[in-house]
Amino acid sequence: MKKILTGFILGTVLMVSQSCKKYLDINVNPNNATYSTPELVLPQAITRTAQNVVTFNNYGGQAVGYFANGGGVSGWGSIISYNYTTSEFSNLWGNTYDILQDFQYVLEGTKGKTSYAYYNAAAKIMKAYNFQLLVDTYNDVPYTDAFQGTTNLQPKYDKAEDIYKDLAVQLDSAILIIKTARSQTEDDKKPMALTSAADVMFKGDVSKWIQLANTIKLRLIVRAKDKVAFVNTTFDNSGFLEDDAIINPGYARIDGKQNPHWDAFAYSPANAARTVGAQYVPTPFILSFYDDSKLVDTGRGRVTYKAWTGTNGVNTPKNQLGYQGSDAARGATPNSWFIGTSATDYTQLGIFKGFDAGQPIFLLSEVFFLQAEANVRGILTGDAATNFNKGIEASFRYLYKNAQNTVAAGRNPTTAAANYIAANNTRYLANFALATTNDQKIEAIITQKYIALNMIHSHEAWNEYRRTGYPRVVAGSSDAKLTFASSVSQANRPDRLPTRILYPETEFRYNQANVPKNVTSTSSKIFWAL
Repeated sequence: MKKILTGFILGTVLMVSQSCKKYLDINVNPNNATYSTPELVLPQAITRTAQNVVTFNNYGGQAVGYFANGGGVSGWGSIISYNYTTSEFSNLWGNTYDILQDFQYVLEGTKGKTSYAYYNAAAKIMKAYNFQLLVDTYNDVPYTDAFQGTTNLQPKYDKAEDIYKDLAVQLDSAILIIKTARSQTEDDKKPMALTSAADVMFKGDVSKWIQLANTIKLRLIVRAKDKVAFVNTTFDNSGFLEDDAIINPGYARIDGKQNPHWDAFAYSPANAARTVGAQYVPTPFILSFYDDSKLVDTGRGRVTYKAWTGTNGVNTPKNQLGYQGSDAARGATPNSWFIGTSATDYTQLGIFKGFDAGQPIFLLSEVFFLQAEANVRGILTGDAATNFNKGIEASFRYLYKNAQNTVAAGRNPTTAAANYIAANNTRYLANFALATTNDQKIEAIITQKYIALNMIHSHEAWNEYRRTGYPRVVAGSSDAKLTFASSVSQANRPDRLPTRILYPETEFRYNQANVPKNVTSTSSKIFWAL
């Protein structure tokens, strides 16, 4: 494994190259290194995290039923059969380790330096965020032996449970670093400010970094409390995130510098529609939470789907994953989630808000739903119903935000959320008061999280389905509103869904002695899975 010495150095940090270095690259010349500084590497690593989250979202979207392959589009192969190979989604591994190398560079360059305390803490927090992405995708991964350069090109794999445990410790450490640095009164011990240029997410507000650390730790504990002996299950009194955590280094309509989700699925810098988005269509399963099949959600439906009419004109069984029909079943241009008519005529609402909009890496709706579940499970004190309702409101709030990250004129998420709950007042999936058992409460929370994460953080919805079994599917059903499993699934499981993706081919080539053996895509599970 190579040890990174720098990220890419730019005079003005806006966006990073979409090329990917490999975390395990034995062909690197260690004598041809470039020196950089934490001030330059940190913002680029944060920005690349935003870009990488979009890649994880794309992976999760097809797995958890947010979209299916449109008709007349070939090449899906093992993606729709779930008979994954080591080449499927391999960029998730390489990209994430590459980003982690950048954060490790910041950590090594700032260790023990009081002037760089805030940089060190931010890197610790983002390292935990990215390692959780890896563990939740692959289970056991290299951790303690990672980033040792040429001294160890074949790092051992740590147990996923052990990594989770240490990530919580590292988050506590980051919080302590920030609070200690903030309390310094002697001039020679005061830390250098985390500038807006270096902090492309919170613009130097270290209180929000503490809240992010608390929130990531909460997700670790909620997801794995019964399977990991965490050292400390309490949280700093600074609380959790109070708004969406959004990264924006200055996205612009310039090649390589657009919002990464917009750039991948909407329009090029030259305002040409991206063709890949039209290959995807919403599934009947996800639409059933909007069109009154399971829940009615006109408010979010109108800002989530193009030309929403209640069924969006695509709610047919033919849109199930695995259908290889005619071009008539293909999605809209540039995609079925873009609210507008062109690259210059759009509402800035919903999922694709604009080329210059920030990219979220943690939604406030997820924060509230995590707290609601923690309330039900006894991890946190507080009222689960209150946090549940706040989660719904936060979902409306994000979708009603424009590219400037403010709620658009004429939109009221509080009223919209109240109307939504009232419209579904006989259904416990939206009216929490009707959930009389803990199982029903967890189902309602995870189902609402599923709706809130739709095509934004699809991978987190996929994680939650595998962990809880919600949103509920009818195993083996041929009704596409009752299951999101592919119609050509080869998974020999009751729900006919995969359990994970495989380690990339590079690991079997260069780290064969350590990569876990006998891992399959339909039987091997992440440690926290049902």
